[in-house]
Amino acid sequence: MKRRQLFLILFFSLTCFILSREAFAGGVEDRYTKREVYIPMRDSVCLHTAVYEPVGTAPGPIILIRTPYGVAPYGEGFARSLDTWMRMYVSNGYVIVFQSVRGTYLSEGVFENIRPLKPENAPWEQTDEATDTYDTVEWLLANTRSNGKVGVKGVSYPGFYAMLAGLCGHPAIKAVSPQAPVTNWWIGDDIHHNGVWMLDSYSFIASISRERKCPSEKGPSSLISIDRDIYDYFRQFPDFASLTANLGEKVPFWDEMLKHVDYDGWWQERNVAGRLYDVKPAVLVVGGSYDAEDCYGALETYRAIRSQSPGTEAFFVYGPWSHGGWNNFDYYVESVDYPFFAYYLEGKGMKPEPVRILPSRGVAGSSWCDDGADWITHEEWPVSGSGVKRMYLDRQNLSERNPVLSRSRSYVSDPLDPVPYMKHRTNKRDKAYMAADQRFAEKRADVLTYRGELLTEDLLAEGPVSVHLDVSLSTSDADFIVKVIDELPDGCQMLVRGDVFRARYRNGFTSGEAVVPGKRTSIDFTLNDIAHIFGKGHRIVVQVQSTWYPLMAVQPQFFTDPYTTDAADYKPCSVRVFNDSWVGLTIPYGK
Repeated sequence: MKRRQLFLILFFSLTCFILSREAFAGGVEDRYTKREVYIPMRDSVCLHTAVYEPVGTAPGPIILIRTPYGVAPYGEGFARSLDTWMRMYVSNGYVIVFQSVRGTYLSEGVFENIRPLKPENAPWEQTDEATDTYDTVEWLLANTRSNGKVGVKGVSYPGFYAMLAGLCGHPAIKAVSPQAPVTNWWIGDDIHHNGVWMLDSYSFIASISRERKCPSEKGPSSLISIDRDIYDYFRQFPDFASLTANLGEKVPFWDEMLKHVDYDGWWQERNVAGRLYDVKPAVLVVGGSYDAEDCYGALETYRAIRSQSPGTEAFFVYGPWSHGGWNNFDYYVESVDYPFFAYYLEGKGMKPEPVRILPSRGVAGSSWCDDGADWITHEEWPVSGSGVKRMYLDRQNLSERNPVLSRSRSYVSDPLDPVPYMKHRTNKRDKAYMAADQRFAEKRADVLTYRGELLTEDLLAEGPVSVHLDVSLSTSDADFIVKVIDELPDGCQMLVRGDVFRARYRNGFTSGEAVVPGKRTSIDFTLNDIAHIFGKGHRIVVQVQSTWYPLMAVQPQFFTDPYTTDAADYKPCSVRVFNDSWVGLTIPYGK
């Protein structure tokens, strides 16, 4: 089997969220009891909660997970996670609690996507997710046997609720772990990247945002059914009017979102990273560098805590995982996740290292082990004592020298013939695109490829990827996708990082600004952090394009409201990229 195939099989085994494991001796059911209760909030809304309590042990801590995805199984069955990624809490006698947030499944109330925190001067009776957490903890302390200490954790949307638990102010909450937390749905998570609508989130919004009839053991089904490969499916709905019509019923969040093209106050109040001041509990932030949903959320949450709440004991873990993939590995579950909570809730073990990083490698199987051997520890992230390795886009090459002569390369971006995100077609998004071979894209005339020289030694890149583009457009707006690639000796072009930026936001996200056609324009932005070893004998490759379909919706390619413009008015755009454009990797000194 070819090396790149071996690599992809081994690497994307990480994307399995939960592996089956043997149950603990005697079975969880023999050592725990389960009860389902309705916990009253301060406004009398009751939240459905499953409480698992150990039998015949000394009181232990409480670990709480709040979720919009339900707490099945209902009735006598036990949650499968107790035998898998929650097994360490079972074996150490924790009270384990799963709660459906308000307005979901069997909980009362009204669900609101990324529900904003209430104003600081709001009355006590007003509720938000932080007050719901506070009231839940109060009830649990009074109605379960515990040592009086509480931890809160969660992945993705539950990670959002875990971070808000750190803001609720309850003194019993000693530790929280937001893992791949939903943080900012306009700049970098799930729904938009730098203001560009992530079309692959369409089915997610078409389910989670539906008006609900609660209580119910069933969650809302999706309003759409993709019956063919997603590229062809979405070509049926080339603009937002057709996407809205395809929903078939009113979806309030979708309708409201379309009113807020720019990063205005509506979006800003839904960005929890803007409110992370004076966080009292210890915080373990976990992220995956190949997380297609909320890679940004983990990075932004950790940075926000360090800048807004410098006195908080904050820790960061980052590795080559897809969404939630860390819970698939014994070392993480047993030696990273549980010990953090054990230190703060049980008073045992050692304080975690401030930053633990597991780099990826573009090599079949890599040297990665499930025993912690390949982890790198740091005092902070990004790493102090780092520099930026600039690579200029000069002709078809990457050059570390600033070009003297002004040259350029051009392509035509046609929104009716967008660049696909994967070579093969599937009827759902393939998360493997995050490390997929990009040679198929290099063959297209609307993709510019720049190749570096063969590396004479391993190169470790740790931190954000800076992008500076000098361009000119034939129209007044366009998107720019920049991809950083590790080209292996066999020619496989493994994607390491790729993301998009809309030209209109080059001077700020709160309002767009048209590009002057034909005028040379600078665009600066940053790709999410990487932790990757480019191996000896490899090449660094950069690709530039203006569509990436159907990950990202195509845009009209002129300065207009993309949500109200008919596809018949979309325009091709001739793009020129000048050779003083560059991509910068963060390289720790001495590495």
